[in-house]
Amino acid sequence: MGAAGERFAALWLADQGLVELGSNVSVAGGEIDLIMSDHGRRVAVEVRSVSTGDDPIDAVDPVKRAHVARIAARAGMSRVDLVGVGFRPWGVEIHWVPG
Repeated sequence: MGAAGERFAALWLADQGLVELGSNVSVAGGEIDLIMSDHGRRVAVEVRSVSTGDDPIDAVDPVKRAHVARIAARAGMSRVDLVGVGFRPWGVEIHWVPG
């Protein structure tokens, strides 16, 4: 489900005008799910996918957010966005929280 969520997120962000630069990129201390460009700014994207009725953004707790922010800063990212992908009985729901 994680890989499918990342693909949905990348495609959805592309529809919003961002350009994908990489996925599952290893950096010092961890991995960045997606690296996107937003008008020349490099953006690290943490993607969470759920199949329950919960909001997928809630699955990114403060500890995980801080970890992603640290590794994104080490990799020279301008900001960190969160994208939640909910696989629902009626389709796919996307929640985007720009950094």
